[in-house]
Amino acid sequence: MSFKVFISLLLVGCIILFGFIFFIIGYNQQTEDSEEGLDEYLSRTDSPPPQIPRTEEIPDEIRHKFAAVTEIPEKPEIIAEFVQEGNLETVEFSPTNPNLIVSRTYDRNFEDSIRLWDINDPDTPIAEFKGDSASFSPDGRILAISDSRDYDARVKLWDIAKEEFISSLWTVGDNAVFSPDKNLLAVEARGIELWDVSDPTQPVKAITLERKRIEDEHTFSADGTLMATIEAFSDIINIWQIDGNHVIKRNSINVIDRKVGWIEALQFSPDPQNPILAIADNDEDIRLCYPPDWQNYNTIPTKNVHDLAFTPDGETFISVGLNGIEIWSVENGKLIASIEGQSGWVYCVDVSADGNFIAAGGNDDVIRVWNIKGYLPIKRKSVQDVVVPIYFMPTNLQPQADMPERIDKMLKDVQTFFADEMERHGLGRKTFDFEKNSNGTAKIFLFEGKTTDDYYNGDSSQILEEIEQHFELSNNLYFIVLEKSSVKKTDEKEITAADVKKLLKGMQKSRKRMRELSLTLRGSMFREKGGHIIVQTPINRFATHTLAQDFAGEFGLHQDYRDPSYLMSDGRESKHLSKDSALWLSSSRFFNSEQVFFDRKTIIKKPSCFRDKLRLEIEDADGISQIRLLAASNSDNPPPGFQRKIDPTENQTTWKRSYKGDTVALQDVLTLQGEKKAKVELDYPIYLDSLIELHVIDDNGNRVYLIELTENPLTTILRGIFN
Repeated sequence: MSFKVFISLLLVGCIILFGFIFFIIGYNQQTEDSEEGLDEYLSRTDSPPPQIPRTEEIPDEIRHKFAAVTEIPEKPEIIAEFVQEGNLETVEFSPTNPNLIVSRTYDRNFEDSIRLWDINDPDTPIAEFKGDSASFSPDGRILAISDSRDYDARVKLWDIAKEEFISSLWTVGDNAVFSPDKNLLAVEARGIELWDVSDPTQPVKAITLERKRIEDEHTFSADGTLMATIEAFSDIINIWQIDGNHVIKRNSINVIDRKVGWIEALQFSPDPQNPILAIADNDEDIRLCYPPDWQNYNTIPTKNVHDLAFTPDGETFISVGLNGIEIWSVENGKLIASIEGQSGWVYCVDVSADGNFIAAGGNDDVIRVWNIKGYLPIKRKSVQDVVVPIYFMPTNLQPQADMPERIDKMLKDVQTFFADEMERHGLGRKTFDFEKNSNGTAKIFLFEGKTTDDYYNGDSSQILEEIEQHFELSNNLYFIVLEKSSVKKTDEKEITAADVKKLLKGMQKSRKRMRELSLTLRGSMFREKGGHIIVQTPINRFATHTLAQDFAGEFGLHQDYRDPSYLMSDGRESKHLSKDSALWLSSSRFFNSEQVFFDRKTIIKKPSCFRDKLRLEIEDADGISQIRLLAASNSDNPPPGFQRKIDPTENQTTWKRSYKGDTVALQDVLTLQGEKKAKVELDYPIYLDSLIELHVIDDNGNRVYLIELTENPLTTILRGIFN
């Protein structure tokens, strides 16, 4: 090798090395900036609206034309808070006294702390203990407390009324739980030991489960004849039948999980005739398993769940975790309501025996108790997967007397548009539905805001923050008409070219921040539910196809520039649904309000690009209806359906200046015939951005999307070096 060749190779190597170093530095800085921006976004606190009461009351003859928001109950209020330092890991109501709660934390001094509380006295606990677990007896008279780090490491029984210890079990154990008949106490002690505590002063070991595979956490069915246990270091849940002094294994449930041994919680329903077993695992879903074979189950998709609790009637259950507190229907798996108030992750939850209270705790050192009496029964009756019309009224304005009729006509016109288009594609006159009065007209809720209309100008979050205090926004599509003053404020300044330029610059920064946020979320699967549309008066300026485009966007369709006649394009021709968009809507929950809700998980293996094709594997036990590829185009030429301007030259300039590389739009679609597992290819033109979205709808109308980066790491590194 000549000296020149050696020097050249050395120089190239140094350039690549330094380029790689600069790329890593830049990438780390970008990651830090993204994380900082994400933290800033998530931790932001919006100022509450200035309270300006209504000076002129709404006449009764107008008010009576609307549905009153008071028909929808406000979300439950916190009735008690108990401060207890450390992560809350257990909270449990007494089975006989709904005012009594036992809680356990793992405190900052690495000692378990157990406290007994009266919800009427949140400042001072009734009693305090050290231990790993605490559980009430079914009659509420005894606490079973285990402490594996105590010097004698025994399970102790404590008389609540007398405030004294009764006896100890001669075992080193944890997670002591009473059977419903209070005769047995199950203890996790290198397996499961069942102790006869019918005489609590003289407990006797009765049964030890086989120890070929160690059994860990456990729960009893309502009648005490069944017990579910988690097999240690596996994804297996065993179902045992208890018959006197004999325990027989009846079934095993194999919970397929991304992390072995990460089953978070399990709980039997309180119905002894139908003891449904709810299981929360680390795969971000909840399974409801049914007797007698326990292999037939339904899945409820959610985020990470740490604990579960059924309501006493068995019709609903509560989950807590990353999403806070959520209440689900056992019958159809729908989200009935969510409860706000926790400031961090929630680790434990329980429902009082009378069904009136929910208690929960997490990593913010506070146990909170909500009163749900009268709230939950009404919420369970609410209709879902429909459009809910709301007329939002600021305090300085009066409602227009004919607004109910105008909103009703507007909704029916949009309904007809979709019905015509679906029929044109041979799918029948399917369309969405909205809440109705007994005479078939739209049931429109008159929502009175907290302040004047200038506060709500241009910020939908301010409107939604007030509305979500009364409505569960994740279930339905909320069509909100905001009443705005037609009188121009005297202090409003004229918008100048400099203002427009500043606005465009702000939009570019916002799009850049959204891209950075998307990069931090790549590889994550998101489920889409509900939605909202906000329009301002006067509403006669909205054409039917313009509103139909807004509705279609909330139903799961996105910008579609493939043809200027498509509804989701910016073309200037008459608007129609494309065939694939009609097929998407044909599977939508909003077009099939009687659909079951249970949603088996959609699995998308990481896609890969090969020349002009995007290849991926997809799986969904509910049947795959359609998959869509969305991405931003980096081409200098606008797609056919982009016609913001009449003049082609102006249109191209507008595209290059404001939309190129920023606007995510539909690129390719593949409609499947209900296949449960498929290998698919989608067109991936060379001018597409590498940050893509894959949107999927299954045969039950469940929608998910995945953000993914299609570049391989080497391409990303080289791009960073040369840029």
